[in-house]
Amino acid sequence: MSCLGMAFAVVLFLTGLASYHGFNLDVEEPLVFREDGAGFGQSVVQFDRSRLVVGAPLEVVTVNKTGRLYDCTPATRRCRPISLNTPSEAVDMSLGLSLAASTHLSQLLACGPTVHKACGENMYLKGTCLLLSSHLQIIRTVPAALPECTNQEIDIAFLIDGSGSIDQTDFKRMKNFVRAVMDRSKGTNTQFSLMQYSNLMKTHFTFNQFWTSRSSQSLVDPIVQLNGLTFTATGIRTVVRELFHSKNGARKSARKIIIVITDGEKYKDPLEYKDVIPEAEKANIIRYAIGVGDAFQAHAAREELKIIGSVPSEDHVFKVDSFAALSSIQKQLQEKIFAVEGTQSGTSSSFQHEMSQEGFSSILTMDGPVLGAVGSFSWSGGAFLYPQNKKPTFINMSQEHVDMRDSYLGYSTELALWRGAQSLILGAPRHQHTGKVVLFTQVSRQWRPQAEVTGTQIGSYFGASLCSVDVNGDSSSDLVLIGAPHFYEQTQGGQVSVCPFPRGGTKWQCDAVLRGEPGHPWSRFGAALTVLGDVNGDRLADVAIGAPGEQENQGAVYLFHGTSELGIGPMHSQRIAGSQLSLGLQYFGRSLSGGQDLTQDGLVDLAVGAQGHALLLRSLPVLKVNVTMKFTPPEVTKAVYQCWDELTTTMEAGQATVCLTIHKSSQDRLGDIRSSVTYDLALDPGRLISRAVFGETRNWTLTRRKTLELGEHCDSMKLLIPDCVEDMVNPIILRLNFSLVGEPIASSQNLRPVLAVGSQDLFTASLPFEKNCGQDHLCEGDLSVNLSFLGLETLVVGSSLELNVAVMVSNEGEDSYGTVISFYYPAGLSYRRTLAIQQPGQRPLRLACEAVPTGNEGLKSSGCSINHPIFREGIKGTFIITFDVSYKATLGDKFHLSANISSENNKPTSNKTTSQLELPVKYAVYTVISRQEESTKYFNFSASDQKSRREAEHRYRVNNLSQRELAISVHFWVPILLNGVVVWDVALVAPSQSLPCVSERESPQQPDFQTQMPSSLVLDCSIADCLRFRCDIPSFGVQEELDFILKGNLSFGWASQLLQKKTLVVSMAEVTFNRSVYTQISGQEAFLRAQVEMVLEEYEVYSPMPLLVSSSMGGLLLLALITALLYKCGFFKRQYKEMMDNKPENTALNGEDIHHETPDLPLSE
Repeated sequence: MSCLGMAFAVVLFLTGLASYHGFNLDVEEPLVFREDGAGFGQSVVQFDRSRLVVGAPLEVVTVNKTGRLYDCTPATRRCRPISLNTPSEAVDMSLGLSLAASTHLSQLLACGPTVHKACGENMYLKGTCLLLSSHLQIIRTVPAALPECTNQEIDIAFLIDGSGSIDQTDFKRMKNFVRAVMDRSKGTNTQFSLMQYSNLMKTHFTFNQFWTSRSSQSLVDPIVQLNGLTFTATGIRTVVRELFHSKNGARKSARKIIIVITDGEKYKDPLEYKDVIPEAEKANIIRYAIGVGDAFQAHAAREELKIIGSVPSEDHVFKVDSFAALSSIQKQLQEKIFAVEGTQSGTSSSFQHEMSQEGFSSILTMDGPVLGAVGSFSWSGGAFLYPQNKKPTFINMSQEHVDMRDSYLGYSTELALWRGAQSLILGAPRHQHTGKVVLFTQVSRQWRPQAEVTGTQIGSYFGASLCSVDVNGDSSSDLVLIGAPHFYEQTQGGQVSVCPFPRGGTKWQCDAVLRGEPGHPWSRFGAALTVLGDVNGDRLADVAIGAPGEQENQGAVYLFHGTSELGIGPMHSQRIAGSQLSLGLQYFGRSLSGGQDLTQDGLVDLAVGAQGHALLLRSLPVLKVNVTMKFTPPEVTKAVYQCWDELTTTMEAGQATVCLTIHKSSQDRLGDIRSSVTYDLALDPGRLISRAVFGETRNWTLTRRKTLELGEHCDSMKLLIPDCVEDMVNPIILRLNFSLVGEPIASSQNLRPVLAVGSQDLFTASLPFEKNCGQDHLCEGDLSVNLSFLGLETLVVGSSLELNVAVMVSNEGEDSYGTVISFYYPAGLSYRRTLAIQQPGQRPLRLACEAVPTGNEGLKSSGCSINHPIFREGIKGTFIITFDVSYKATLGDKFHLSANISSENNKPTSNKTTSQLELPVKYAVYTVISRQEESTKYFNFSASDQKSRREAEHRYRVNNLSQRELAISVHFWVPILLNGVVVWDVALVAPSQSLPCVSERESPQQPDFQTQMPSSLVLDCSIADCLRFRCDIPSFGVQEELDFILKGNLSFGWASQLLQKKTLVVSMAEVTFNRSVYTQISGQEAFLRAQVEMVLEEYEVYSPMPLLVSSSMGGLLLLALITALLYKCGFFKRQYKEMMDNKPENTALNGEDIHHETPDLPLSE
């Protein structure tokens, strides 16, 4: 069965290049047919299992005759035109635009959907198909004859406005328009009448008078304008009641039309439209309203026109700017009125089958040919079924489905067997601009839609091509392929939806999408579809999909395989580019046909249409290869692999036998087939050093190349063990990797067989070692394990960064294979390393450890293999396993560690194979309390200050420098009383008001302070009453810092009790925590305590008056002595005399006499 994707008959001239060599279809020797007929290759079909029929629908054969069929024979590689006597009425039919063949009846259906038929002045597109026999003779024409032109009766009454608002020139133009409309109706069964209205009504000619004269000129030219008012509503009633009366020649069976021509709104009309329009609708009169002039720029005037015209107004209301422009709507009005192509539906007209284009798509069914009629009913579309000697049946979604307008239903057609009955599938690629596919079944001898599926992208042409597929060959269709060749993605053009038939009452859905290769956004992938048959030998149907737009319209064809799930595989197995087959090919893949063996070799062929070409691609014979490998003896004996001394000798391990069985997967008639087979053998692939080698090559690899026929072919090779074997647990692996290249088959034009796609080409076999397990061949090890913490008493988290555990293991039984010891420990620890301890007289253990997931977030595990692969009997050993301990670990108050040892010997566990230990846990912290420099450090006072007070502060800071939160208590001791006398009236200032702090008074440790003070200068809680503060901090955060202040007034009255002039007043602080849970890190205990010292010093006060008086008296006495001495020496006299002798005569003191009672000063010498 073939599935032809229909495409538009357009020719684009672009070039490009692409190639791909793939599987199943031969691209080296294609059969190429070429003809010069226009459109050759537009359609192809395999027919009668011996010939390829190709359509050339654009070839001009003779005048009014287009389209030709060609019979192409694969044996001669030539085509001949088929001589057919087409009906004379099939004018320009484009024969061969669609082709369909039936394998059951050996009939061919060739259609031409562009038959031109003239009816009067109208030209319609019909369709004609030729049903041909196996000898390519015409059996019958479908349809037998084209329908006669419809001659529908139409009665048209003109109601023209003759009011005074129209001048004579415009009135004459209106008459000319009426004449033109009447003249364009010639050749149709139409009659006219005319009434002029103003405030008067005048009938100028009735339908009877029209038949008497039939001359538009003699009937219209004598009409004289009435003038007056505009009674439009009255005029409509008069026409309905009088002109459309049988007495005036109105026909009962005719379609009734009234054409109202007016220049404005009605004026002073006694009737309203609501009084007359229902009367016209009741009489089934279609109303056309023509408004002329500027008056209809107003909204009210436009609304009045819509009331006059029938619904919908866009089809029945016309508006022109002037009477001179009336001629511009003549053609448009004719298309609306003279719808000879259509029939009346309510108040509008629509096409029926005048533009049907029957045969745009076609199929042959057991009931007869089915022709797609895309143009029926205003291009809603449908299909005609033509049974033998019966009336045709039109299949569509019913004329009432308005949403099917312009849907092109029948653009593609397909036949399917669904639910045991024959079903039809029709594509409507323009439905709602996204496309639809409808499934029809016959119910009570009527075809009804049963299911439908719609496209998703506007303009994708979903449903342009269809193909029903019976994947498993049970004669029941499993799915439908639906092409959307114009589906657009950024790098891919076109797609094909895989739509299984709906089951039960489920909605029809498409569950997968097939696409071409990226990089071809205009490929039109899915333009053609066909069932190819089984080409890969898996007994499932395969399909081919055309993409004629790929590589600048050179085109390509894709091959997809059916799947056992009754679907189509998502990835193509082969892409055949037109450029690789023949230089200059264009639109390769525009049409497809498959499923038959035209080359008579027992293999199905694929016919592909291109522009001016048709190609036949042969499928290739498919081979399958089965591989078996066996060893003799079946295992390597101990005598071969065990080394008893340091000298090693190459030993023979046995033989490996490899057998390849080649058989056909496809059912062909090509006889015996030869293939070139290359297979590579490898021993222990992936190992750095192989434990065995081939005797032929003395290497771990071996390659054989042979030409083989069908059947089984075996080969043997010797295996050697060259060295001592350490790994006797894991078997020796023999790997075979082969490739097959078919030899050309001369009798079949050098076809080459191919290996089935997806065939296994890598095989392995295992050669085990004989185990040292005694006569019963059952190894029974006796394993034990013991753990020790090496004297560690407590695990301190945060201080102990590593935990070392001693592990003692032994095997007191037979060899233990795959021995593993597993450790289980809490989260917070992680495996670090192992260190084997060498025991005297034996080798250290070989260890390989790694972390093992447990699926439990709170538990970790590590596994260590011991002396892999064999932990031999009698071996004992010790190793240290080290774990990292996270400083953030939370292990509770005890740490649990367990270990168990096991092997592949499958011996049940015992108390010897399991060991468990516990260890107390503490958590290291680093808490520091320190004094601050801002504390008060010094005071001095005198005996007179004993009643005064001064404010003093002692500041402390507490820091959590560890990486863990903890609860702490901070304690402060402050001296407050000495022998009942107040020392310091102190209070504690905490960092937060919410911090709970309490205080209590403590008595001195030494009440008799007088015996202590002479030997000590310190005032603390040992001799004074103290106030003790305690602040509990439930959660001291990591790196948190808290400041405390001891603040209050310091008195000095107590100092009189002391015998010391200088005293140290000391406050102390300490941090405590739960020692059973936490411990201060080693060496940092001193930082848990601190103290602040404040120096108090007493000084004596001295009186200065005696010293001042004695000093003054002594000074005066000394001054008197000096003065007397100077006087005796004449110091004062000589100086004054010299000054008087040297005084100038003219010197005088102005207005003032100076008298000196002091003696003359002595003169200097």
